[in-house]
Amino acid sequence: MNEKRIGVDYSELHQLDSPANRLIRESIWGIEDDIGQQSFITPRYLDQLIPRLGIEKTTHVLDVGSGAGGPAIYIADRTGCRVSGIEINEVGVDVSGKLAKNSGLEEQTEFHLGDAMEMPFTENTFDLAISLNVMNVFSDKTGLFKEVLRVLKPSGTWAFLSGTFEISGDEETKDKMARGYLIPQYYDSLESYRKKLESAGFRIEEITEYVADFRVQVKNWGDAYKKHSAVIAEEQGEENTRYHIEYFDTYLGLVDEGRASNHLVICSKPE
Repeated sequence: MNEKRIGVDYSELHQLDSPANRLIRESIWGIEDDIGQQSFITPRYLDQLIPRLGIEKTTHVLDVGSGAGGPAIYIADRTGCRVSGIEINEVGVDVSGKLAKNSGLEEQTEFHLGDAMEMPFTENTFDLAISLNVMNVFSDKTGLFKEVLRVLKPSGTWAFLSGTFEISGDEETKDKMARGYLIPQYYDSLESYRKKLESAGFRIEEITEYVADFRVQVKNWGDAYKKHSAVIAEEQGEENTRYHIEYFDTYLGLVDEGRASNHLVICSKPE
């Protein structure tokens, strides 16, 4: 009997909504750039991404790992399109629904509690599927890509932004990253992504690196953890807080060494 394929409930890795999380968000994003994202994404990058992916009012978008719903709602607001999110974290789905309602976008958006490995959508449903910095919580990426392919319409687009790492064999670095948000056995190099996408049946159209703004956001996350370490420690424990500070310092070092980056991968489903 085949073992059920599952994703990772990353509510175990970080809090989507809590007093400490709100302090972290305030330090990283301030007021202007806080759109409810739980990643390294900025509104400026989304503004570039929208025309690049051809999102318009008639586009039906799937957000894989929609988190707290910020980017999905931002895209719906900017374009008038429909966005469906799939998220395994119950708190994330709840926060997303509240944010959509407060934004007056509950008719354009919907957020489903579920596993992206087994999505509750019929075949050929979406024009576009996106995912923003959550690929590294999935162990079976080929399986995930096949599931995304299934729910995309023919000629539909799959675009995801993901960290990429070259740390194979570096056990000390892997240990430091594992104590933060990265699950080392789930990370991928860019070449690994290429092979898995092609194996799933996608045609790769474009891969571009997203480094400058990404580096700033990695540093901002680390600085926020240091600034609010006492409050975070009360909520998440001193050891866990220390590990996350070390994680962001290590991550920043990997970026500067050219061993970690962030790539936008754009693919298409064959007709």
